[in-house]
Amino acid sequence: MRIGNRHHRLGGPVVALTAALAALAAVVALATACSSNPSDPSAGADAVTIAHAQGKTTIDGVPKRIVALGNQWLDATLALGVVPVAYVDNVAVIAGGKTPPWEPASLSQSKALKSSGDITEQVAALNPDLILAPGFMVDKAMYDRLSGVAPTIPGLTNAQIDSWSQQIEVLGKVLHKQGQAKQVIAGVDGKIDAVAQRLPGLRGKTFITTLLASPSQLMVLADPKDGASEVFARLGMHIPQHIVDAAPGGGRLALSAERVGDLDADLVVAAAMGGMEKTFTSLPGYSSLPAVRKKSVAFVNLTDASGLNQPTALSLPYLLNVLEPALANAAQ
Repeated sequence: MRIGNRHHRLGGPVVALTAALAALAAVVALATACSSNPSDPSAGADAVTIAHAQGKTTIDGVPKRIVALGNQWLDATLALGVVPVAYVDNVAVIAGGKTPPWEPASLSQSKALKSSGDITEQVAALNPDLILAPGFMVDKAMYDRLSGVAPTIPGLTNAQIDSWSQQIEVLGKVLHKQGQAKQVIAGVDGKIDAVAQRLPGLRGKTFITTLLASPSQLMVLADPKDGASEVFARLGMHIPQHIVDAAPGGGRLALSAERVGDLDADLVVAAAMGGMEKTFTSLPGYSSLPAVRKKSVAFVNLTDASGLNQPTALSLPYLLNVLEPALANAAQ
């Protein structure tokens, strides 16, 4: 999840389950790359043009030196068997520097960029030929700066979090690996579908993902079209309509902590900043939530919350295992 819809931008500790749930992601930055060799199949590859939220980007040949800023693009490259020359791991930033458990050993071959300072300078020093940047971090000015370094693909849509499968599809086109991209998407979708088949009672049930960002504020995913909703939608679940209606601009909804009763879904995936889990469970009204009574609350750490907020082909199979006990109870 990611916190704070476009009309409810928040600062301070709200850095999590909204990209740690969205504001999480807002502590970071971006980039990626490319090159060619006449002896390999990428030489002479046709140019590819990608439409995105900032316009269009054309990439000539197959990128070799990719800089991936943010875990969604990072995991998309890794899932397609490509190790970027450098990356920003915003999940690790949120989780105190701990690399997410779903990242492959091949990531050690890449350079972790600093999340502070001028990211554009760091990226430019790497001589990239492709920069991949999350949309929640890239306004027009940042996009123009990055594009001055190398062809840049930012957010694909205006949603706070893009669809992981759309990113795989787009990157597969850029890397001329469309067949492999289809296999990756089918493989992850198959794992999600297997859960849905085991738990048919999930169809039609409601879900909420939320972060206690401070003792007085909850951040809640409120956009059914956001990429963080995709896995739940495939399971047949939906966000309660009153939450969707409360955030007509989409994104994340900020609720005061005394409104914990609004988290009245069949499944609640919850996280808390700074060791505030006990604060969360002590909120007046928490014990009366339907998900508490059904034992279908999944309390997750900030790493897992960020992985759900910024779902990827690598994070989702891992996180489905984490969530399945709560999903099973929600399906009853």
